[in-house]
Amino acid sequence: MPVGSFFSFLWNAMISSSFEFVGFLLTYLLHSTHAAKNGSRSGLGITLIRWGFYMKGAESSGGAASMGSSQTGDGFASPEDPNSHDFNPDSVNQGDGANGGGIADVSGSDWAAYILMIVGWFILIRALSDYLRARRHEQLVLQSPDRGLGVPIIAVGERSETVV
Repeated sequence: MPVGSFFSFLWNAMISSSFEFVGFLLTYLLHSTHAAKNGSRSGLGITLIRWGFYMKGAESSGGAASMGSSQTGDGFASPEDPNSHDFNPDSVNQGDGANGGGIADVSGSDWAAYILMIVGWFILIRALSDYLRARRHEQLVLQSPDRGLGVPIIAVGERSETVV
């Protein structure tokens, strides 16, 4: 299978991430180069990362509005009185749940969001490294005198001593 260009990689990644899972299926099933295949896989990784951020963002914006904060006109939540916080330095490292910060405070949707983001990053990094590995292998084959075949290929006007 041919390696393909970096533009093909970017184009398939963009189509795959724009049309989310349907775009991934179309670009992955119709790929004809390594660039197209790995571009569609990287688009799937970007989609999973975006879904994870969306799940995490939807949870945090819903939680901030329900904690007594008022919404401002620009969409940010602001506390009713920023100076009314009573900070006790002795209770910072206590994981009793009331002060927060423990692993038990992470909800199920947060876990799902983090897992989606981690899997998405692994898919994205793996697709990019596979494409770069295919490009490196292509360069090695093109630099060898026999160009991957059993016999050297010598073009018209070339000498066997200068064949790359």
